Amino acid sequence: MIQIPRLALSLFTLAFGFYHAILGLTNIGAYSDAGYALIAIAIYLAALVAAVASMPGLRLKNAVAWWVLIACLFVPLFMSAAIYPNATYGYTTWHVSGVATIMAIVAVRQHPFIAWSGTLFLIVQTLIWGGLDVAFSSGVVGAFLLVLAAQATATLLARSADAAQEFLEQAVATEAATAATSAARQERQARIQETLAESLPLLELIAKRRGKLSVKDRMEAVLKEHELRDQIRGRALMHSDLIRAARAARSRGVEVQLLDDGGFDELAQPEIDKILKRVARELNRVTTGKVVIRASAGESWRLTMAALRKDADRPDLFLRL
Repeated sequence: MIQIPRLALSLFTLAFGFYHAILGLTNIGAYSDAGYALIAIAIYLAALVAAVASMPGLRLKNAVAWWVLIACLFVPLFMSAAIYPNATYGYTTWHVSGVATIMAIVAVRQHPFIAWSGTLFLIVQTLIWGGLDVAFSSGVVGAFLLVLAAQATATLLARSADAAQEFLEQAVATEAATAATSAARQERQARIQETLAESLPLLELIAKRRGKLSVKDRMEAVLKEHELRDQIRGRALMHSDLIRAARAARSRGVEVQLLDDGGFDELAQPEIDKILKRVARELNRVTTGKVVIRASAGESWRLTMAALRKDADRPDLFLRL
């Protein structure tokens, strides 16, 4: 897309607007009252500069837009008093195109109501002054078309701005989600590496003793095996509190299964932490049997926790969070 520097565009617009004022000055001898014409030219130039130079942003400030409208209401009134009755020869009616130019600028700068109000006043006032005979010779039709084109441009600019903002929001959301996924992946990798590093001395001991381990070492080997399985199958369930609770429960003889089926994929980390801390507290109360903790996708709940015993008719604990 070709981008035009704003300063260059503003200078071009000012130059185009000054052209109408120059036409007014060069025809100063054609007016019945040059004083009124000079006042109209001064008001016009002030309104033009305010409409173009007001910063920042595309949308013109409300106070400036209303001031520009009021100023442009007086320009045709003063010019009507300055021009000989029905004298539309040459460029004596420069103000019609001039005011239309300012209203077009106001329309582009996102004030359509003010732009059309000023344009309609200009057209009605000109027709009252000169009648239908001046409809074409004074530039009224061109003024209407100019503001109409400016309004179409303003609509396109507004849609483009909305589309750009929507694209920016989507890009930020995508970047944030990517960063979160990357961070979670890196955290899981770090935990796996940490678990492997902790398991390495035990593996060396197994190799050294050729599998002949003490009861304590066998228990440690079993716990490490479960922790490695948790890292693979548990994924988002790998919260420090739950890891400690699962290790403690297994040390008591409780069978613990951690299964992540995507139930936390759309949750923020603070909410995940809150759920898993509660699960860890509940797991610390279990003394026997089997506990299955599953994060399920596609359900109205995010996680289920069931504590079961073989000789029990129903679960000792069943949670849906």
